Amino acid sequence: MGSQLSSWFMALVLGATLLSGCATTSPTLGTTDYPSGLATPLPQTDGYGLLAKPTPLPKNVSEQAYQQAKQSCDIGCVTPAGTLLGTADRVNAYSNCQSTCARSEFSFMDLRNKAVSLHQKPPADAHLHYIGLSYQCVEYARRWWMTNLGITFGDVDSAHEILYLTEGKDIRSKASFPLARSINGTAQRPPKRGDLLIYYPDPKNPKWRHGHIAVVVGVDQQQGWVSVAEQNYDNLPWAQPHYARQLRLFNVGGRYHVVDVVNDKVSNPVGGLVSGWIYPATR
Repeated sequence: MGSQLSSWFMALVLGATLLSGCATTSPTLGTTDYPSGLATPLPQTDGYGLLAKPTPLPKNVSEQAYQQAKQSCDIGCVTPAGTLLGTADRVNAYSNCQSTCARSEFSFMDLRNKAVSLHQKPPADAHLHYIGLSYQCVEYARRWWMTNLGITFGDVDSAHEILYLTEGKDIRSKASFPLARSINGTAQRPPKRGDLLIYYPDPKNPKWRHGHIAVVVGVDQQQGWVSVAEQNYDNLPWAQPHYARQLRLFNVGGRYHVVDVVNDKVSNPVGGLVSGWIYPATR
C-alpha cells in the first residue's frame, strides 16, 4: 500500500470535516442562505435551474468545524452510534449518534463477498474498496450503489456536490460511465428506484452545511410519494423496516418536484431543499 495510500488516507481523515453534518434536526431552516446564481450547464441534465455550488469553506473554518464534529460524537446522541436503524435491499443503515458527529473511521467493502469493515488506518488488503466516512449519509449511498449496482461515485467534499458529478465507476472493472441528473421542480424524468436524491446545503446551519443524500428505494407516482433509505438524517429508527421516510412527489405540467415532507403531513419545520436526483445515464 505504501506512503501514497497513507497520504491518500490522511487526506480522507482531514476531509471528514467537510462531510459532517449531512442532515439536520435543527428548526432554523427559515434563515437559510442557499447558493445564489446558476450552475454552469452540465451534460446529461434533465431540467434547468440548478444552483451553483457555494464557495468552499476556508481551511481554518473547516478545521474548527471538524474538531467540533468530533466532540459532538460523545454527547447528546439521538440513538447510540452504530445502532441498526433499518435495512433496504440488504444494506443496513446505522446511527451516527447525531447529525453533526464525524469520526476518523472509514468503511471498506470486500469485493470478494461484499462484507463491510471499518478502519482507522489504510487496510493492506487490495480487495477492500473504499466506501466512505462511517455512519454518514454519503457512506450509505455509496454502499447501496456498490452492493446493489456494483458502481460508485467519486470523492466529494460535501454531500450536495454529488449532483454535479459527471461520471461514475464500476467497482470491479474500474471502467467509467456517464452520470445524468434531474433538476428538482423542472425535471421531466421522475425519480426512479436506485437514484440518489440530493439536497442543497445551508451554509449558515452547521447541521445542513453540506446538504444530504438519500437513496430512492420506491416510487408511487399515482399516490405521489418517494421512499428513501438513508443514514444521518435524524438518526432515528426508520418509519418502516425497509425505508426511512416517504417524501411528497408532485407532477405539475409534466415536471417533477420532490418536497421534503412525509406523505401524510403538510409541513416539515426541519426539512431541507431537494436539488435533484442523480443516476447512471443509461438508466
